[in-house]
Amino acid sequence: MHIFPVIILAIIQGITEFLPISSSAHLLITAEMMNIRENLSLDISLHLGTLMAVLIYFRTEALNFFKFIMPFFSSNKISKTKINQNLIVASLPIIFIGGLAYMSGFAEIFRDLHFIGLSTIVFGLALYFADIRSNEESLKVDNLSYKKSLVVGFFQIFAIIPGASRAGVVYTGSRIVGLNRIEAAKFSMLLSIPVILISVSIPAIEIANDSIPINFLYLFSGFIISFITAYLSISILLNWVKNNSMIPFVIYRIILGSIILIYFT
Repeated sequence: MHIFPVIILAIIQGITEFLPISSSAHLLITAEMMNIRENLSLDISLHLGTLMAVLIYFRTEALNFFKFIMPFFSSNKISKTKINQNLIVASLPIIFIGGLAYMSGFAEIFRDLHFIGLSTIVFGLALYFADIRSNEESLKVDNLSYKKSLVVGFFQIFAIIPGASRAGVVYTGSRIVGLNRIEAAKFSMLLSIPVILISVSIPAIEIANDSIPINFLYLFSGFIISFITAYLSISILLNWVKNNSMIPFVIYRIILGSIILIYFT
C-alpha cells in the first residue's frame, strides 16, 4: 500500500468516528473504490489515533475512569461520580454480545454493500425521530440510572452493523432515555474508549501471533492524521449540538445510503 491511501483512510476514520454517519461504512466504500485490501495493523493505528483524540479531549473524565477501573494504580482519591459506573454498564452488551458476534463470524454477514446502504438510511431515520421527539431535559450522564445506561448499551450492539454508526446508535439511545443533545454526544464519545480498546486488542494479538510485517512510517502517519481529524471532529460536533439538531447528518445519511444502493450494488 502507498502512502496516499493511508492518508485518505486516516482522514475518513478521524472525521467519521465520532460523527453519527458510520466510519465503518465510509471505510468499506473507500476501500471498494480504491481497491484497498484490509490491513489489520493500519486499522489498529487509525483507531488508536481516534482513541488518543477522545482521551485528550476528555482527559479529566478519561483519567478518572481509568482510576476507577484500576484503583490499585492510583494513590489519588477517585472522584465520586456515577459516570464511571454508567460507562461500564453501557459497555457490557457490546462487550459480550458484540464479542460473540465477532468471534462467531456472525458480524461478517452485515458487510454486504446493499445491507450497508439500507442500514445507513434506516438508522439515520431512527436518529432523526429520536432527536426531534426527545425533550431537552436537564438529565446528565452522571444522573442516568443503571437501567437507562443498559438501554443505551443495548443500542450500541447495533454498531456491529456497518452503516448503523456506533456514535449514531448510542446518540439515538441516549436521546430516547432522556439525555440532552450535548450529554448524548458526550456519552457516545466516552463510550468509544472501552469499545476501541477492546476492538484493537483482538487484531493486535493476531498480528503478534502471525508476525505480520509492519510499515511503521505508514502506521505513524495514519495515527497522527486520524488523531488530528478526530480531535477536530469531536470539537465541531460538541459545538454543533449546543444549538442544532442532527438533521444535516440525517440528510447526509439518506443521500449516502441512496448512492450506495444505486451505484455500489
